[in-house]
Amino acid sequence: ALSGRNELKVKSTLQSLKDELGRDGIDVDEESIDVVVADANDEDSMLQLASSSRVVISCAGPYWRYGEAAVKACIKGGSHYVDITGEVPWIERMIGEYESEAKDKGVALLPFAGYDCIPPELAMFMVGNALNSEANGAELGEVQLNIGSSGGGGMPHGTMQTFLDGFEGKLPQRKDGDPFFYPKEYRAVQKGALSLSSFLLPRYQMGTFTGPNFMSAINVPVLCRSSSILGFSSNISISDRMVLTKPSLMNGYGLLPVQVYITTLLFGGIAFALRPVRGWMRNRYLKGYSYGGNPSSKVHLQARGVAADGSSSAVAKCMYPGDPGIYATGLFAAAVSNALLEATDDGSGRLPLAGFNSPVAALSRCRDGLLVENLKALGAEIKVEVLVENKEPKEVDAMKLCSKL
Repeated sequence: ALSGRNELKVKSTLQSLKDELGRDGIDVDEESIDVVVADANDEDSMLQLASSSRVVISCAGPYWRYGEAAVKACIKGGSHYVDITGEVPWIERMIGEYESEAKDKGVALLPFAGYDCIPPELAMFMVGNALNSEANGAELGEVQLNIGSSGGGGMPHGTMQTFLDGFEGKLPQRKDGDPFFYPKEYRAVQKGALSLSSFLLPRYQMGTFTGPNFMSAINVPVLCRSSSILGFSSNISISDRMVLTKPSLMNGYGLLPVQVYITTLLFGGIAFALRPVRGWMRNRYLKGYSYGGNPSSKVHLQARGVAADGSSSAVAKCMYPGDPGIYATGLFAAAVSNALLEATDDGSGRLPLAGFNSPVAALSRCRDGLLVENLKALGAEIKVEVLVENKEPKEVDAMKLCSKL
């Protein structure tokens, strides 16, 4: 079903989706797709939506403004939950308010199921468990992530609104009693990954110079929380970086575009500190602009996991169809939701973790390869390879990688 507060707009959106799929040769006219009217300001309608569903995908952001109603309804109605938020402080608040009740009712709540943070979390899971299974139980000591995209992209309204809210200090702040998002022993991991020198300066990593990934402020806390669940050491180091172009001698192996990018970020940050600039952005991007996504774009991720003793490493190379903000995020959310639907089917003997957990961690106790299978069904390409000292590289089947849970 497709849901929203305005029935006519929901039906119009549904028809546009059918038309787009039809242009790709996919006929869904015969499929039964219901329209459910639900409003985040109407608790009864939200509860009715959740009670009639097994999995609810919440896509209305900023989540600190509009997201709590879906969380509350899913827990009360016994429906599992997926969202595409990148708002760590809001999830901390939700954990404090609802974690205990969700666990008591066996409800799985899976935030961060979009571009942030499926690619880095799944990559860490794959390289870490590939080392464990193929390198004599080697412990993951370092994760390097190079992410980039090709084909162009844009920023959804909700993301832009959250971005502007953050600059204006409107996002939720920690209050007494709020739980920390991850165990305190992982705080040094986040501090190291997001320190000014680690984040801002160019870094040569996996054959190219890389720049700061502005999603690191979201990815790194999620990876810390996931590491604590998946059994990766609190001594792990994380380097989450962005690749801007294919490295060559002409561009200094990526150094020149990285320097331009960093300079642009610095001046952009200064500009955003000015109220008139933020006002212009709101008028330009929140009132008169709408980005519909680009299905021809691609998200590329290369990850390298290094054993704590340095004797072995694992590399994951991933390609996901679509631009990061719209199409790829939709792909990630769909794959997570389909996996969650299967994992909670009657007779499933390996249920996801209840409560608030990042998707890869929550689903890692379910059938091996469940999320990878669903991603590949939607066009993803995933390859994992292990390199052990004095041995030939060995390709590993990502479908067979399992966690310690």
